[in-house]
Amino acid sequence: MRLEPQSTPAPAAHGIRVAWVAGPETPASLGRTLQPLAIGLMDEMIDLVALCPQEADVRDLPSPPLEVIRYTPPPWWSFGGSLDALSDHLRKRRVVLVHALETAVAELARRLARDINVPYVVSTYSLDASGWLARAEHQAWAVLAGSEPVRNDLLAQRVSLPDHTYLVRPGVYQVRHATCFTDPQLRVVIVAGGRMDDYLAFDAVLRSFAELRGRGFDCVFFLMGDGRAERLLRARSEKLGLRHDLTFVDWQSPSQLSGIFKAADIYVSPAPSRQVDIYSLLAMAAGVPVLAATSVASDFIIEGKTALLFTTGDSEELTAKLVGLLDNHPAAGALAESALEHLRVRHSPAGMVTALAEIYRQAAQPANARAVETPARIP
Repeated sequence: MRLEPQSTPAPAAHGIRVAWVAGPETPASLGRTLQPLAIGLMDEMIDLVALCPQEADVRDLPSPPLEVIRYTPPPWWSFGGSLDALSDHLRKRRVVLVHALETAVAELARRLARDINVPYVVSTYSLDASGWLARAEHQAWAVLAGSEPVRNDLLAQRVSLPDHTYLVRPGVYQVRHATCFTDPQLRVVIVAGGRMDDYLAFDAVLRSFAELRGRGFDCVFFLMGDGRAERLLRARSEKLGLRHDLTFVDWQSPSQLSGIFKAADIYVSPAPSRQVDIYSLLAMAAGVPVLAATSVASDFIIEGKTALLFTTGDSEELTAKLVGLLDNHPAAGALAESALEHLRVRHSPAGMVTALAEIYRQAAQPANARAVETPARIP
């Protein structure tokens, strides 16, 4: 395993030092939550080391204060081999706790924590986390759920103890006021995003876009993301005559995403997901009204309060709700303002920092560091 420190480590003369373990997509998917979190934890006297794969885009991680160490993961067939070099780096930096930022790297975090004899914690934003927890001989000190439904699922599946299953909602910066429909001279921008694996869900969005154009609404459309159905959806958009009004956009870096959302007037999340819908959260934080398919993992998507819900694949229902916002800009702005108020209470960066700092301190207590085999899993 090759290592490339990207900054000189500062001495851990105060507080505690925690190692974040990221996967290839972690900085891109969670970057807008990790950025304020890293800065806020510095004020809590918690130093951070971030282990990121070579291919991960870390431009939006604040380094410094965050120390980024690049590593090349071993091939899957040799994953059980030596991690001595990476463990030595953590040991020299006096890391007292390892935090897997998502379950994809939980096994790596577990092995590193075992090697340097410290506890580890795991964050999950998915209702499918119980699968990993059952496979990985899970003995994490704590599991951190990104939403109330995710925490409830962990407890229902009996994969972690209630006292060691924490709710840590993602914190994001929010704009002061709604940003939609601010300039009547500009064309309306509607962005739909997500994994393009569900063809029927995204086809309904394309048909809705075509219907809006046919009714004379002056809109430009963006489909953002990638997935198995992307090629078919591109062909479908051509048949619907959307070539001049629709642009396909690959996933962007967190900072670019923020700019896209601020320029948008409406955001659509077409397909239901068992993952916390971070992109809808970012759209709300940018002051944009959100239309979403039912999202069982995202407790911030609340019908009529933070978003408008529609049935996946129902283009007529989606069109009707889009027309309602296009014809009533004050109502669209009110929905966006209501979502912002909800996020200020439930998803502030300060709230996430406070919650996580307390968990880090509890997990890193000397008694816990000596008893790293204390499991969070229910026998």
